[in-house]
Amino acid sequence: MKTVKLIVLFTLLAAFTAQAQGTFDITRVNGKITNLKSGKEVAAGDILNADDQLLFESMDSYAIAIGSNMGRFQIKLIDADRNAEQPMLTATVVEAARPTKMRNLMLVRFDPSEKEISDLKQYFGSEKFSVIGNNIDIPISAKTYPLSDDKFIVFYYKVDNKPVQKKIGFADQTLLLERDKLTSSSAGTLSGNEIANLAVYQYEKTSRSSQEITRFTLVFVDKDELKNEFYTIIPILKRQKMADPDIKKYLIEYYYDFYGATDSKTIDRFAEEIVKNYSL
Repeated sequence: MKTVKLIVLFTLLAAFTAQAQGTFDITRVNGKITNLKSGKEVAAGDILNADDQLLFESMDSYAIAIGSNMGRFQIKLIDADRNAEQPMLTATVVEAARPTKMRNLMLVRFDPSEKEISDLKQYFGSEKFSVIGNNIDIPISAKTYPLSDDKFIVFYYKVDNKPVQKKIGFADQTLLLERDKLTSSSAGTLSGNEIANLAVYQYEKTSRSSQEITRFTLVFVDKDELKNEFYTIIPILKRQKMADPDIKKYLIEYYYDFYGATDSKTIDRFAEEIVKNYSL
């Protein structure tokens, strides 16, 4: 009898916890996830309940969601189970939902008014830096990083485990980062949208000397996909009666949470245009 009472208690507690978690608005899905309750594949725009049972196609499948309290979550199986002999590929939403470390713009390097970059290590960071679209122009300080035929910036990374060194093109004091030029090399062509473990060097040709500035993962983000993702988010924020400036700020912080650092001017303009042009 005691065992039965405990089971009932835990069941009620689980139901209460799930209800307390509320609902989750899905904003992006990577891979395939099926909602076993409806039998349908989870897609951006869906609203999931905390106790909905999910089937993940693989350990790498995940969804991004905004919770009832406007917190941001990644819904993903626990990596600790990845090496199990038969990993469990099912979980309820509340079991798989992990809150992100929400970034306040006051706590990240975000300055759309900055005219030139005087510290590339701070600009790129040391984890993940993303480019919205296929290219970006980065004006840098002539005092810190003078650019000439003798002095320039080099990216070092690997393609199919073969080393690649790319001199970054420039015009005056502006670096010209172009996806096609970075992903294509004599070592082969990179597939996907990511260049892992990329090292940035300041190089001097005459002395053949170099100085490492930073290392990070470079990611190129598809503009149209990001636009659609933001359009999925805006109705959620409007239901909270958010004003346009607050919506813009939320979108930028959301971006930093899930895509990493990026160019301040680019994300500021992008979010501004999205909010300005959005219509119900």
